[in-house]
Amino acid sequence: MSVLSSLLLSALLFPALSVQIAESSAASVPPGAQRVEMLALQLSASCSEDVSVHSVTLTHRGLGSIRDIAAVYAMSDGVRISRARALSSRDGTVMLTFRPAFLVSACGMRDLSIMADFSSDAVRAGEHRITLSAVEHIDADDVPVTISSASAAPVRTTVGQSQGSVEISFLPLFSRVRYGAHRIVSRFRLTAEEYDQAVDALTLTNDGAARAEDLQNLTLETSRGQVLARLSSLDGDRAPFVLTSPFIIERGQVFLLTVRADVLASRRRTIDFILEEPSDLVARRVTRRR
Repeated sequence: MSVLSSLLLSALLFPALSVQIAESSAASVPPGAQRVEMLALQLSASCSEDVSVHSVTLTHRGLGSIRDIAAVYAMSDGVRISRARALSSRDGTVMLTFRPAFLVSACGMRDLSIMADFSSDAVRAGEHRITLSAVEHIDADDVPVTISSASAAPVRTTVGQSQGSVEISFLPLFSRVRYGAHRIVSRFRLTAEEYDQAVDALTLTNDGAARAEDLQNLTLETSRGQVLARLSSLDGDRAPFVLTSPFIIERGQVFLLTVRADVLASRRRTIDFILEEPSDLVARRVTRRR
């Protein structure tokens, strides 16, 4: 049997995971920037069976301070799939855990992006890289892992002015949520603290028991009834609102927003929306003519 035939047979009979670090150019980011892609990975499974990835351990490199990065997390297909974690002050590492596991289908390939939120007071000219340096840093149920790289992890350099931030404060509901259509299921305030902000997306997580089939036809609305975004139902325990157009909040302004939904469950399917991670509110600084 030839070497090529042996390799093909091995791919068919034994599970394996191949990780390709995609090529990416260096870029500049302002202090306070959200969802900055630090590392782009392509994960491919052999054809014998699906591969479940439970965690990845990453390491900070570069001349910038670890304190410049507020949090690191993973995303795939536009969805955050891990909790945000701070880099270790001791060695610059961080472990991102996937619950449920990140599944790569047999003979399939999935993209995984390692993202970072930068601190609003990040030191300018700091250089940062996030690396995946060893196969042992991927927990895939003892499946053999190989890592290949088109280039070194890209450098992100902090420059420019801070992006500012949007503060969110959840408010109590007027009354207990009841079965029926167009019920208010969440109320909260948004405030732009330092600069004018454009809100592009907002993902709320239900910390209660209600799930997809329990809440349907969700709308994100202003206090005047303007609909900013719609969802047909929860996505598991999340409500990922993508605004049809950016919602502008001027510095110092306070806006009251509500979430309404058709409630199709009993009181036991509780509702308690939270912002699970700061990056679940996607906002950016805007400059407007006065």
